[in-house]
Amino acid sequence: MNRIALYLFCIVLASSCVTKNVNEIDLALSPQNAKELIAKVNSKIKHPEWLALKGTVNLKIEKDNEVSLGISIRVRKDSIIWASVSAPFGIELFRAVLTNDSLYYINRTNKTYFAKAIGHISEIIKTNIAFNEIQEMIMANPKIIKKKYSFAKTNDDFLLSAQDHTYTITNSYRIQKGVLMDEENSLTYIFSNFIFENDFPEQLELIVKSSSKKVFNLKLIYSKIFFNQHQKTPFKIPNSYVESK
Repeated sequence: MNRIALYLFCIVLASSCVTKNVNEIDLALSPQNAKELIAKVNSKIKHPEWLALKGTVNLKIEKDNEVSLGISIRVRKDSIIWASVSAPFGIELFRAVLTNDSLYYINRTNKTYFAKAIGHISEIIKTNIAFNEIQEMIMANPKIIKKKYSFAKTNDDFLLSAQDHTYTITNSYRIQKGVLMDEENSLTYIFSNFIFENDFPEQLELIVKSSSKKVFNLKLIYSKIFFNQHQKTPFKIPNSYVESK
């Protein structure tokens, strides 16, 4: 279960400051190329100072039975990502904190803990990933990585494609699906049902495929979302817990 819990944080694609003011982008005009589309997508990015999410997480690895657990995530922009995973009746199983350079993790089920460099997540998912990439995925506002893309439009969506990145973008200029490929490994994310305040999605699905052909599927389904409300991020390792290697 250690690795299952850590997969909660494997989330991808980078973000940076928007260089154009939203008022300079005419969203009524349909984009005719990749550059125009990327400008419209980036103009809609919003970064709350605080974000709190509550809901369920459904986990499935290969042909194993799906496991459904409760989850609470709290994010302070550019600072900390805090998460707690619980069994039915609210019994906490795992707690983790991610900072710009470190990962801290407590396993309540076997009374162990560890503290590792953030690169430990990349080792698990076999794909390089940084704190800001994870943060922007949780905030449902990934920014398109600078690449040379081919551009296509379907009846309902836009498609940007490069050698190692692809994006499916809605007519409202929100990224609905992204795929990151790293040699024989890939990570796919899908946002669904943009029904909450600030056009926030109800669901985030992550699909991780490794070179060993293993497939990991995670679905985060949110029931409550809070923007810009200060949150506590407690993390204390009990003295009786043993460090795991």
